[in-house]
Amino acid sequence: MSPTAEMYGISGIRSEDLVQEDRLKIAIVGDIGVGKSWLAATAPRDVVFFDFDDRCESLAGKQGLIIIKKPTMQIVETQLSIAKARKLKNLPNPSTWCFDSVTYMQRAMEEEIFRQAPELARTIKVGTGVGMKIRNGWDTINGIQRYMEYLIAEFSHIGNIIFIYHEKNEKDVIKSTVQETKYTGEITVDPQYLAKSLSLFNEVYRISLNYKSEYEVQCRPQWDFKAKTTMLLDKIEQPNILAMIAKHQALRAKTATASKTL
Repeated sequence: MSPTAEMYGISGIRSEDLVQEDRLKIAIVGDIGVGKSWLAATAPRDVVFFDFDDRCESLAGKQGLIIIKKPTMQIVETQLSIAKARKLKNLPNPSTWCFDSVTYMQRAMEEEIFRQAPELARTIKVGTGVGMKIRNGWDTINGIQRYMEYLIAEFSHIGNIIFIYHEKNEKDVIKSTVQETKYTGEITVDPQYLAKSLSLFNEVYRISLNYKSEYEVQCRPQWDFKAKTTMLLDKIEQPNILAMIAKHQALRAKTATASKTL
C-alpha cells in the first residue's frame, strides 16, 4: 500500500514535497552600518522595503526595490490587503517583503496600539511642552509580540519575508539588578523582548565585519549567536541571498543525483 493511501483522510503536505527556498522566512541581525539592508536587497525581486528606519538613501541605485518610507502600521495593513486580493485573483505580487527594521517598527506598532487603546499609554511632556506617549504597563509589549507573530504569518503566505533586527548584547535578566546590568556574553536583538520571534524564521543570519573589514554572513550557530538555516550553506557565506539560494540548489541537485546512482 502506498504511503498516501495509508494516510487516507489526513490532509497536509508531505515533507518530501517541501522545498526550502520556495518560501523564504529570513531574519537578518546585525549592528548599525554593517550592511543589513544591502543584504536584504539581494533577495528575490521585486522587494518591497517598509523603511521604518527612514534610511532608504542607503539603497539608492539598487534595482528591483519598492521603498515605502516611514510607513504607519495602517499603511502596512493596506499593502497586506492589496497583496491578498491580488493573490486571490492570480495577479503578480512582489517576491519579497522586507521590514527594516524591527527596532523602529515596534515604535510604529506602539503608536497603532495606542491609537486603538489610548488607555495603554501615558503622556509626558518634552521640550517646549510637546506630548510624548509611552507605555503604561506590559500589555503594550504583549500586543507588539502578537503583532509580530501576525505579520510574519500573514506576509509569509504571500511571498518571501525578511525582518531586519538591530543587535545588542544580551542582558542576563536573572543576574542583573537595578544598580548593575549583567550580560550573558551572547548577542540578541533590539528590543530583547522580541528575541523569541526569531524562532518563527527558517533562516536566521547575522551579518558583521570580519578582521579583514569584509562583510560576512553567519548562517549556523556559534558560541555567541544562534544563527540557523534550512539550506545547504556553510557556517559563513558571502552577503548575497540569491547566490546563497543558487549554492543550495546546486548542492541539493548534486545530492539528489548521487542518491539515484546508489
